[in-house]
Amino acid sequence: MKNYLISLIIIFALSACATLPPLQEMSNARQTIAAAKEMNSGADQSQKILEAERLLSRAERRMEVNLYEPARQDALRAQKEAIEFIEWAISQSSNQKKGD
Repeated sequence: MKNYLISLIIIFALSACATLPPLQEMSNARQTIAAAKEMNSGADQSQKILEAERLLSRAERRMEVNLYEPARQDALRAQKEAIEFIEWAISQSSNQKKGD
């Protein structure tokens, strides 16, 4: 009986965590996208940045209807897209410096 109660408590605690709004993930994605935009030297937006913004927008819509886990996944994917752009921009910058 004791193990059963402990298992229930653990399951309840994990499910409670999973249903919380992904506020930190959303904030992280917004900040990373903003940093990527600052690094975008051209007037046109990179496809990675546009995809990150699309994913973040979808995450915001999902948050509005309490679809927290899909929103969390979209926010994490948005941040990943922005990070990939930043990494690319840094590599381009270092390649240009080597050519100077």
